[in-house]
Amino acid sequence: MYKQKKLKINDTPTQVTAKRLSFFDIQATAPLLMNGNLDFSDYWRYAFSHWLDFTNPDDKPINIDIENLSPEDGIQLAKLLPDPSEVMGWLVFREAKPDESDTSSTGDQ
Repeated sequence: MYKQKKLKINDTPTQVTAKRLSFFDIQATAPLLMNGNLDFSDYWRYAFSHWLDFTNPDDKPINIDIENLSPEDGIQLAKLLPDPSEVMGWLVFREAKPDESDTSSTGDQ
């Protein structure tokens, strides 16, 4: 796990833990971000439900209704995760570089 923060969500004391994201965690968000519009609600739903764990002060898992978060609670949770523009930057694929040994061996042909 990666980041932890004690918050009150829907007036409930909650320990929120954000997992350390992997390459594949980020890749899974590509379909949510490549639709060409500025509605990031699907990204945040995915991120909150897949990348955050919620426990009570006794460390027992609790269920948070992310669909009914207040704007203030949503902002606090979003601070624990990368924002969509950062994730889009990670998703940019670059053209593969040619292998130098391939070009030198075919250079005389």
